[in-house]
Amino acid sequence: MSNAPKSVSSQLIVLFKLAFPIILGNFAYALLGITDIMMAGMAGTPDQAGVAIGGSFFFPALTFIIGMVSAIHPVISRHRGAKTEEKIPSEHAHSVLACSIVGIIIMFILISLSIFAIEMDTDKRMEAVAKDYVLYIAFTIPLLALTVNARAYCEAMGNTTATLYFGFLSVILNVPLNYIFIFGALGVPALGGVGCGVASLISMLISTVIIYAYMMLHPKLKDHHWLKNKTGISKDRLLAFLKLSMPLGISSSVECSCFTLIALILSPLGPTAVSAHTITMSMTSFVFNIPLSFGIATAIMVGYAIGQNNMQTLKLNIKAAYASMLVSIVISVSILFLGSDKLPAFFSTDPEVLALASILMLFACVNQCFEGIQTIQAFILRGFKDTTTILLVTIIAFYCVALPLGYSLCYGYITLPFDHIFADTGLTGPRGFWIGLFCGLLTAAILYRFRVLHHYRALKHQLEQLEKPTQATQANA
Repeated sequence: MSNAPKSVSSQLIVLFKLAFPIILGNFAYALLGITDIMMAGMAGTPDQAGVAIGGSFFFPALTFIIGMVSAIHPVISRHRGAKTEEKIPSEHAHSVLACSIVGIIIMFILISLSIFAIEMDTDKRMEAVAKDYVLYIAFTIPLLALTVNARAYCEAMGNTTATLYFGFLSVILNVPLNYIFIFGALGVPALGGVGCGVASLISMLISTVIIYAYMMLHPKLKDHHWLKNKTGISKDRLLAFLKLSMPLGISSSVECSCFTLIALILSPLGPTAVSAHTITMSMTSFVFNIPLSFGIATAIMVGYAIGQNNMQTLKLNIKAAYASMLVSIVISVSILFLGSDKLPAFFSTDPEVLALASILMLFACVNQCFEGIQTIQAFILRGFKDTTTILLVTIIAFYCVALPLGYSLCYGYITLPFDHIFADTGLTGPRGFWIGLFCGLLTAAILYRFRVLHHYRALKHQLEQLEKPTQATQANA
């Protein structure tokens, strides 16, 4: 990103180079949850269900930490753009401390939930696996905070291949460790589904050590990470990072909890509706890694241009971001559309579940268009460090639009004039929630667009005001 950009296409190439390793790395990380569920299933249905229930506690914690850490991308990239790299170690140190504190708090929350909140009279084996799985997973959270923070530091410094390396490292570590602890090998007793939690803890510990060694030895990374901080810790800087990052953590958890609530609200309709919806959400979550990865690269490039105070570069970077959005939409929708009949078969053999899931995958194709639009704009706002807007829009889109509308359609409290074209039952059931999600994502896309334009025009005006005294001085000279 050091050379002056010439066109949107040149910046789009830069964005692709940044995003492609992140896409592959994020796909690898996504496989971790899938392999846990699949391998736990080999130990028995109660073990698989226990791991799935434990994962429902872990996933919001994971998204909170990842959301928080994403605040570091624009912070570091701005310093790189402004040529003030000497400030990066301090910024990184405060981000590591903030995320570690939050990680430890979440760890104790998960431990408490494991002891006091998980009770299932229907199946004691499922309950035992869920409790112990959450207990082991709780201890991975502080390590996760350190690992994800190091990964974000590498990305913000322009080294996105680190995400690729450590994504595949996690899979390489996790699969054999799962086998050892789930089924018993090398003298280790068979733990069943609980072994997934033990394997995750060990693999996370190893990954943390390796990624920090990589960060400390890499020639382009070793001089600016948090261990090089010589200015100490400032309470004001710590609070400033928390103010920037907490809205991102909360908004990520709000969005995650929305999908969890949808599954719970659908439960009275029976296992077919819940399973079909869950399968569709699993596939959309997987392909979401494409716009997410482009978004991370966008936040880095937008922050870099703002650090340079270069409106021309910023304009080209934003246009390139929107172009990448179109590419991600085409790829994501193609996967969902072409796989609408085949992909659900990997998750279920029930013909009723497969039929409904295939229909919902078509709804997901439409939703993915607006998911891509709102995601890329949210990451542009990250580049502007406007995280409060992201939190507010997330709450409005999902809790004020998507959930109420989806619930009303799902249970037939409201109907639409054209709903008969979808099925004899209209938009009741899971279809209603997918229409609600569509409206929520559309709302977010519109609100984000207004905010992006606001920040762009405000920065342009600010820089024009700064240039006037300089032009006047040159004229007088």
